[in-house]
Amino acid sequence: MEWFGGSVATTGAPAPRPLETTWSLVLAKVELWTAGTCSGRAVATAVAGPEWVAVFGTHGTDSESLETWLSVRGESDPPPWPGTYTVVVGNTRGISVFTDPAHALPIYYTEVDGALVWASSSRALSGLTGLGPNLTWVSRLLANPPESPAVHDSGFQRVCTVPPGHCLEVTGDRPPRVRRWWSPPAGMPRMEASRQFRQALDTAVALRLGREHHVSCDLSGGLDSTTLCLLAARQREAFQILTACTVHPESRNRGGDLDYARAAAKGREGVNHMLLPLSEQELPYSSLGCVPPTDEPAPTTITAARHRFAYERISAAGSTVHMTGDGGDALLMQSPDLAIRLALHGHPLRALRDVHGWAKLDRTSPARLLSRVLRVRVDTPPHWLTPKALGLASPRPGPRALRYVGRDAEMVAIREIGRTAYADVQFASRFGVRLEAPFLDRAVVEAGLAFRLRDRGSPWSYKPQLTRTMTDVLPHTVLERRTKGGTDADHHLGLRIRLHEVSALLDGWLAGHGLIDPQAVRAELRAAESGKEYAWGALEPVIAAEVWSRTVTAYSPPQWLRPLQPGMEAEEPA
Repeated sequence: MEWFGGSVATTGAPAPRPLETTWSLVLAKVELWTAGTCSGRAVATAVAGPEWVAVFGTHGTDSESLETWLSVRGESDPPPWPGTYTVVVGNTRGISVFTDPAHALPIYYTEVDGALVWASSSRALSGLTGLGPNLTWVSRLLANPPESPAVHDSGFQRVCTVPPGHCLEVTGDRPPRVRRWWSPPAGMPRMEASRQFRQALDTAVALRLGREHHVSCDLSGGLDSTTLCLLAARQREAFQILTACTVHPESRNRGGDLDYARAAAKGREGVNHMLLPLSEQELPYSSLGCVPPTDEPAPTTITAARHRFAYERISAAGSTVHMTGDGGDALLMQSPDLAIRLALHGHPLRALRDVHGWAKLDRTSPARLLSRVLRVRVDTPPHWLTPKALGLASPRPGPRALRYVGRDAEMVAIREIGRTAYADVQFASRFGVRLEAPFLDRAVVEAGLAFRLRDRGSPWSYKPQLTRTMTDVLPHTVLERRTKGGTDADHHLGLRIRLHEVSALLDGWLAGHGLIDPQAVRAELRAAESGKEYAWGALEPVIAAEVWSRTVTAYSPPQWLRPLQPGMEAEEPA
């Protein structure tokens, strides 16, 4: 696992630091570091007068640019450099840690031994606190899977989260303070928004290509991954290898997503189209024991066998960076939710037309559709949760309608995808693959949000931000696509084959801590494997949480060096 962080010695005593670091920088009362074994990301640093700055993650800036920014910044916040990154600014008084707006690179912190320690991994910090999973956080995750757990909490006890788009400020003379620094941009005319979005996405892809010898990307046949792949094909240098990966059932060599992917790759110079046929061994619910420890349950947990299969082949092919379309749907996909925001922003007639269109597509009535979207009555929590879990999870969130009136209404889904996708990044790193999601870059998110609500599509216009902007990139067959391939049949079959193994998991960590009724969950598993239409969104988080909790308690987190008492020269591992 690759991670980074730092510490501020708030009492003057030496602060803890990781046992194994790959880079470090020691300043007055402050230390920064990177750790881990995956392919390292560059850390850019600069000093200007009494201030210094460091940028961690995937970024498109350098020391010279940072020095220029520091010299003129005053009290301004970081500009939208390309990439997904964390910015740390410090001086003699303390530090400010700026988190990315999309939550694609979460930042956590804890206070221990007279120091504040922050890091890009909550699990790493749990090695410092010596405490295990946070029962309250897990209960909230299970009680309402579509919602994020508490934004200031984390999956581990006594480890706090810095909310996305916020800044953690630490000085030696006062408690740490978290303040908001980022807000969504104002909308702009469609042509200007399209120009900026194209430029941001072009730059995001170019940043991942960099000077890498071999880069790979998903090519599902959908708009998002196909756009990234073909932009990379245009930008690659002659010495660079670009591998486009398409998974498909072993028993099916044509049709659906596979045909769209082939059409996109056909005739593209420099694109090596790698087909990854999935056998019964790669069905959902297989190889749950191979899931590595992560900061929270990874979205890929249920499909762990499929992703391990893909990552092992991507790594064996020589790829060092792999791009995915994660975040594209959350940023660009129109849905009935958009009609509610249209009405709230002064477009009631357009909203009414869209509601009727969505209802027609969904084969339901407009009234029933609106009721479902607004969710006027809060959903009943899953019946398999115990009173203890429900008590820990309360207070429950209010009606979804409240989502649409805040200034972060458009960011709810993006941040949920960003935060959970980082667990997938940690998953992939265990197999030597550096996973990148350009759609979650700050600059790309800001450009996507600059499209006015009325320009973001409708029941009759699918992702116009891409289809109108990438006409010179995407083949006609992909531009005209309006659907995506489904995987419900695979989930039914995988569960049917692995039902005994999955059922056996339930007498484990969650049940042992009194959070679930295992017999009630087993009854749901039997209903789900029957092949009938089933809502997987409440059931699968239970399995993922059980696998995650077992894994993080079985594997030791990163070790730390903690300073001994004053006067002693040595240090001891935490």
